[in-house]
Amino acid sequence: MIKLERIDLLNSDERKLFDEMFIGYLYETCDKEELSQEIDDLYNETLNRQMIEQTLRKHDPYFILWIKSNNIYSGFISYLYLENKRLCFINNFYIIPEQRNKGLGTAAYKAVESHIKRIGASVIELNPVKNALEFYKRNGFVSTRISANGELIFSKQIVV
Repeated sequence: MIKLERIDLLNSDERKLFDEMFIGYLYETCDKEELSQEIDDLYNETLNRQMIEQTLRKHDPYFILWIKSNNIYSGFISYLYLENKRLCFINNFYIIPEQRNKGLGTAAYKAVESHIKRIGASVIELNPVKNALEFYKRNGFVSTRISANGELIFSKQIVV
């Protein structure tokens, strides 16, 4: 059974687990130069304070959620919900290696999409990492535009 649960970034134990899992994600998705900068950012107090504030705000919230399978921490997902655009932008979606190829990613994505529908979004956007491109295509995402910094953006219309 898949469960999504908000990560309490103010809880030191949860924060430590999240940081460890996020570093694993970064090692899989970043080149060496980007990896160094991302790890520096992870421990930047100003950026951390801003991220916590974003997760606590009422309007245009930023969600950082655990993905738990049978009460095991199996990954995380983060996304921003822009209320006036009814748009969610998925920033990071990660399943730990030992939990992959069991259908967990698809089940977790479906749970996330259900949550996104409940909060009122009608569109989901993301910039997929290379090794996840086929996953997103299988889940209904199509290439829709190029971002201002040249990244390919995929989107999916969802029925609310």
